[in-house]
Amino acid sequence: MQLQELRDELLLAATPAGFSLDEVVVRLVRADERIKWDVLMDQHHYLGFKRFAGRGLRYVAEWRGRWIALAGWQAAALKCAPRDRWIGWRGKKMFKRLHLIANNTRFLVLGERGVFANLGSCMLSAMLRRLSDDWQEQYGHPLLVVESFVDPARFTGTMYEAANWSYVGNSKGYARSNGHYTDPHGKPKRLYVRALRSDACDILRQRGELADCWQARVPTAGGNEVDKRSLYEELQKLPDHRRGQGRKHSLATVLAVYLLAMLSNMRGPVAAAEYAQALEQEELKLLGAWRNRATGRYEPPTKSTIHRVVMATDAEALEAMQQRYATARVPASGAQEQRQALAADGKRIRGANRNGTMRYETATLVEHRTGVPVASLNFHDQNGELAAVGALLEVVPISGAVITLDALHTTRDTTVSIVEQHGADYLLTVKGNCSETFEALASMPWEDAAGRFSEDPQKGHGRIDRRHIEVLTPLDKTLNFAHVAQVFRVRRERTDLNTGVKSIEYAYGITSLAATCAPPQQLLAWNRGHWAIESKNHHRRDRTLCEDACMARSGFSPANRATCNNIVLALILHHRRWDNAAQALRYFTLRRSEAFKALLAPG
Repeated sequence: MQLQELRDELLLAATPAGFSLDEVVVRLVRADERIKWDVLMDQHHYLGFKRFAGRGLRYVAEWRGRWIALAGWQAAALKCAPRDRWIGWRGKKMFKRLHLIANNTRFLVLGERGVFANLGSCMLSAMLRRLSDDWQEQYGHPLLVVESFVDPARFTGTMYEAANWSYVGNSKGYARSNGHYTDPHGKPKRLYVRALRSDACDILRQRGELADCWQARVPTAGGNEVDKRSLYEELQKLPDHRRGQGRKHSLATVLAVYLLAMLSNMRGPVAAAEYAQALEQEELKLLGAWRNRATGRYEPPTKSTIHRVVMATDAEALEAMQQRYATARVPASGAQEQRQALAADGKRIRGANRNGTMRYETATLVEHRTGVPVASLNFHDQNGELAAVGALLEVVPISGAVITLDALHTTRDTTVSIVEQHGADYLLTVKGNCSETFEALASMPWEDAAGRFSEDPQKGHGRIDRRHIEVLTPLDKTLNFAHVAQVFRVRRERTDLNTGVKSIEYAYGITSLAATCAPPQQLLAWNRGHWAIESKNHHRRDRTLCEDACMARSGFSPANRATCNNIVLALILHHRRWDNAAQALRYFTLRRSEAFKALLAPG
C-alpha cells in the first residue's frame, strides 16, 4: 500500500462481522512494516508521530490479517514524582536504573470509539506478557516496571485500570522550555504504572549494585566483534522491505554501489548508476550483483533501483548500522591523558528543506581527535535537537568520556543525564539563553582565578588569534546545574591582518570535571575541540560531499543521504592516511581497487 493510501485510510466505523478477541494476534512490527506503522500512527493519533527518540518497540494487533490497533513503547520519563514515590527511590540510584522502566507513549485503536470493545485492555495484557522478553532480545536487559501518561481531557484511563495498572498521581502540568519543564500549560496528565513482577520495586530500590542480569547493555567501543566486520557485512544485515516480485539486487549490493560512487566523488542515483555501469564483471561479482542466467553476465543496478533503495531503506536501521560501524572504530576511553571527548550538535539539510513543508535535520556525535562521526540521528521537529542528542547519548557507550555541547544543550536535565545516568562528564558552553547563569558567571571574580593558561598566538585566515582561559571553583549553589566542579572564562584576542583592528571576546562554560582531572590547558583544548564537529563533520558534509546542495526529499532520501555521508567520513577518517577528506576522495577515484578493499575488508 502506498503512503498516500495509508494516510487516506479511514478508521473503521463499525465492528467487522464475526469479530472476536480470541482471534486477535499481538506481535512486534517487522522491519518492513515500520513505515506503515509510523504513517498510521502519525495520521490517526492525536499527538501524531515522527520517530522514537532513543530505544523503542512497535506492536500491532491483527485480526484475520487486518491491523486493528497499534502501540509504541519507549524509554521511561527521566523524572516523574508520582512514579518515583511509588517505587521509593531517588538520586543516583534512580538514574542508573531508569533503563528498567518502559513508557507506553502511543496507543491507537484503528476504529471509531466502541467498535472494538475491550480491545485496549486485551492488547495491553498481551503486550505485557511478552514486553520484557522482547526488550531483552532487542536491548540486552529485561524490564521491571511500565508506565503511561493519560490526558484526562480525552481519556478516562479505563483501559489501563482494566489491565491491572495503578493510578499513582498526576504530572505537574508543565511544558518543556529551554530544556526545563517550566512553562505551565494547565493540562496535567494522569500517571498509571504496573510492576512486571512482584518484587520489581524491591529490586529497583535495593542497596548496592544490581545483579548482572539487570544491568544496562551497551556496545563497547574498540576491539569488539563488530570491529572485525567489513562495511559490506554490516550492509548485509540491514532489513529489506522490498517485495520479492521483480527484485534482482540485494539491498547490500545497491547501497554498496551507492557508497563506492560517493567514495569516487560521484553523488546521487544517476551518478551511482553510471559508476555501476563502469564496473568490471569481477567487481560486480564481489558486490553480489544479480547474474543473468541467459547471458551469464552480472548486471549492475539501474538508476531507478538505486533511487528506490535510497528512498525506501529504513532510516533508523541505517543509522543503527552506521553507529555500530563507527563506534567500533573509535578508540575506547583509556587513561586520563587519552580520555575520549565527544562533541554533539545538530545540522539542517538545506537542500531538502527548500519548500518549507518539512524540516530535515540531523544530530551527530563526533569524536574530537579523529573527527569520526560516531553516531547520527535524523529528526524533523523544529525544536527536536535536544531530544535527538539525548537519544544519541542513549545508544552510544559514553561511560568515562567527556561530552561537549553548545549552549542549546546547557540544561539541568542534560547535566543530570550525562553524569548520573551515563557515567560521563560534561563541558558545556553558557550563553544568553541561560541568562541567570550567564550573568552569574560574568560577575564572578575572574581576576582572582588561580587556574590560568594562555596558548601561543595562531595565525591563519587573515587574522591572528590568541586564547586565554581562567578557571574558578564555584563555592556556592547559585548555578542551577548538577555536578558543577569548575567554571571557566575564555578570552579570545583577535587581530585582523588586513585592517589592523583588534577585538576581544569572552565565552563562558561549566564542567563536571574537577581540577585534578582537567587543568586549564586541558579545558581549553576540549573547549576548542568541540568545534571539530563543525570543521571535521558539518563542513566536510556540506563542502566536500555537497550535502546541502542535494535536493532529494522523497521518502527517507534526505535522512539516508546524510547517514551515508557520515558512513563515508567514518571510513575515511578511520584510516587516517590523508590530510583531508577531499584528498581521500581523489585517492579512491584514481584507485578503485582501494575503494573496494575499504568496503570489503574487515577491521
